[in-house]
Amino acid sequence: MIFPNLIKGAVPDIRSLSDLGEVLYDQEWARSTGNFGAYYMYRGLAATENDRQNMIGNELRYDITIIPHKMLGMEFPKTYGHEHSLVPEAHGLTYAEIYEVLEGEAYYLLQKQKAGSIKNLYVVHAKQGEKCIIPPNYGHVTINASSRELKMANWMARNSKSNYSIFEAMRGAGYYATSSNPIPRIDTPIDWIRNENYQAVPELKIHQAKDFNSLLKQFKIDPDEPMYSLVNKFKALDFLKNPQKYEWNI
Repeated sequence: MIFPNLIKGAVPDIRSLSDLGEVLYDQEWARSTGNFGAYYMYRGLAATENDRQNMIGNELRYDITIIPHKMLGMEFPKTYGHEHSLVPEAHGLTYAEIYEVLEGEAYYLLQKQKAGSIKNLYVVHAKQGEKCIIPPNYGHVTINASSRELKMANWMARNSKSNYSIFEAMRGAGYYATSSNPIPRIDTPIDWIRNENYQAVPELKIHQAKDFNSLLKQFKIDPDEPMYSLVNKFKALDFLKNPQKYEWNI
């Protein structure tokens, strides 16, 4: 497994509890607890200098994020949530992204929104080795609702920028993933609580990552192959930079 060596000696960007204040469900708990690192982001990783230069030349970036299993009060650990910036000359489409679970399990909450209303929303449950594509124009949050640390990787366009404003304004995504048990165990049920700050939130749909394997195959990505290997197949990642060239039936 290549990822332990990728982050060895690397310095992460740390998102602390205080950084997440605006998007937390359990505000009372947040005010009464001390600050701590909520998750860790290692950006621009490469196994070799040749890989690094190839990534730069192809305008792509490989990152690893680690989300410890430390409850946020009633809420499962999560990322802040963001949208991607618009792709120039792509007719209003934002940059896409692809994730892979390296260890643990992830729930990727994806939502398409406009003017305070969510038009479409679904969750992708991904286990170790499974992948999730973030289509254009979807904001997203990653949730660690297992009893283990979550380690995941992503490929993205180097020109893509993150926009956190909608999640800050609405105090989170369309749903909060919570538990009444302060120390969740394996297979603890998730209580999904609707975020009432949005004008409209669709019913929650939960899918398994394998449900989208046909989308991976559309881009000639092997669902069973470790995602770092795409460093030798950058054509398969063209959809990250040029989403306007592809069909998105999501």
